[in-house]
Amino acid sequence: MKACVLEKLGQLVYRDVPTPEPKENEVLLQVKACGICSSDLDRVFTTGAYHFPLIPGHEFAGKIVETGRGVDPAYLNRRAAVFPLLPCFHCAACQVGAYARCENYNYFGSRCDGGFGEYIAVPVWNLVLFPDKIPYTTAALCEPASVALHAVSAAPITPHDIVVIIGSGTIGLLAAMWARLRGAKRVVIVGRGKAKTEFARSLGFPDTVSSLETNVEAYLKELSGGAGADVVLELVGSAGSVDTALRLVKKGGQVVLTGNPHGDIGLSRSSYWKILRGELTLKGTWNSSFNSSVNDWQTVMTAFEKKAIQPAPLITHRFPLRECKEAFDRLRKSQEAVVKVMFDME
Repeated sequence: MKACVLEKLGQLVYRDVPTPEPKENEVLLQVKACGICSSDLDRVFTTGAYHFPLIPGHEFAGKIVETGRGVDPAYLNRRAAVFPLLPCFHCAACQVGAYARCENYNYFGSRCDGGFGEYIAVPVWNLVLFPDKIPYTTAALCEPASVALHAVSAAPITPHDIVVIIGSGTIGLLAAMWARLRGAKRVVIVGRGKAKTEFARSLGFPDTVSSLETNVEAYLKELSGGAGADVVLELVGSAGSVDTALRLVKKGGQVVLTGNPHGDIGLSRSSYWKILRGELTLKGTWNSSFNSSVNDWQTVMTAFEKKAIQPAPLITHRFPLRECKEAFDRLRKSQEAVVKVMFDME
């Protein structure tokens, strides 16, 4: 089969690799769509991988074309997205279904080969089946939509709340959609570039501001009558954005930290005092819930099916898999509003 293989840092090559064979309790998925995450960008060009060579990609969906031993043949030809975390199932966290806290997890696209290939072998446990009416490219957005839902769920939202989303990327925009669906009174998106700001407004979020053009703290004080935001979700992962989150939240408010850090993050004395004297609640999330009690992925697929969340406009650019270099270049170098770059393999 063909795949985009990360040979070494900065070297992504489209080449032939062996087609995987499904083992016991696994299926062979023909990948139909796979999104590029900002973490993929870092992995390819900055941080590198846990090992080389590696097939990246953890936001994918496809068609089940073969079943391994012990798998019900009824799975054949079904459509499925894939929860990319592979738990150990033995540690204390796994024993209570908190798989995102697993001590010994594996992960498609970072610790083992992922979705930037034509086929991938996947445990049945990780499958999220979906109906034919949902396009593969939409289903591939189930991963970031689940991460966004998990972050929004960490801070219960009421109809009286002003919710601030710091970050105008895919997860930020999806979090804004979830906050709106949960009934937030106002949803404010804080971005940087003008193109992304205008794009967010085109999705129906008029309270979108650029931190480069607007005094965000003054804007929010006017919007909230001086109180500040009830909930702030930080989805960037920088010291500046964390500091902004703490400045924007009201006393007694909630801050959810989800952005992947790009380096060490320190706090100013004033920010630390804000946490203490404002009696703030800080929560951290990084993945999503996937168990029999809380399954963010099933919630997302239901919302996609009912069109309560419509993520398709976030796919701003589509490429065939063979154009992997061009796809990453578009994500890195474009001055236009690039949100989700998707490998469309249909």
